[in-house]
Amino acid sequence: MSTSAFYEASLRALRFVEARSPTGRRFGGDADAMWRTFRGHLTASDRIDLLLRDADAEYPGAFGARVIFALHGVGEDDAFGPTWKHPEPTDSDALWRKVLSEPPATDVPGVLAACARAWDLTIRPLDVSRLTPSAHFLLAGPSAIASVAAAFSRGRDVSWSDQVTCIASAPAHRQLAAICAVLLATKPTRILGATEPLPAQARFDQRIASDDADPTDRALVEASQS
Repeated sequence: MSTSAFYEASLRALRFVEARSPTGRRFGGDADAMWRTFRGHLTASDRIDLLLRDADAEYPGAFGARVIFALHGVGEDDAFGPTWKHPEPTDSDALWRKVLSEPPATDVPGVLAACARAWDLTIRPLDVSRLTPSAHFLLAGPSAIASVAAAFSRGRDVSWSDQVTCIASAPAHRQLAAICAVLLATKPTRILGATEPLPAQARFDQRIASDDADPTDRALVEASQS
């Protein structure tokens, strides 16, 4: 289970969100000063944990391990669950410095590419046509998810949460899909694993499985056309 990639992608996405709509309570001088006043024996690992728990409460399902790693037996209001193992303080300190030393992404494609790189993935943009408020998409693969998300970021009167369903089994793919809810919507992304059935009445106008999709996820997208 690659938790370091998960944490880096989460922080990069959260940095984008904060740069877009600054609150001053997560990053920057005011946030650092507030942290110093009460940190006591707490470490960078605790700071990151608190940040992501807070962000997951604000954007349900987008920043917690429960959705990204499909953790069983974890309540919907719990981002990590009782058995989750947090990174070592030294690793967290290095990650914090790494992420904060670089400027945040400036647009949706940029932040998704940065999140993908944290998982050693490369997004290959796809052409997305027929994006209308009534078009429904079934997606598999990080490049498909990122390309359609980029199109939605440029679209008008469209709703990612209502129009898109992602088939994503691997944690890296699930995290890209989940983060799109923060970038584009107010409701969580619809994410299914390859073993989960599609809704009985689901209708899809476009089915896109990119070359980097998990084979089992791709098979489900292809099977939905029959």
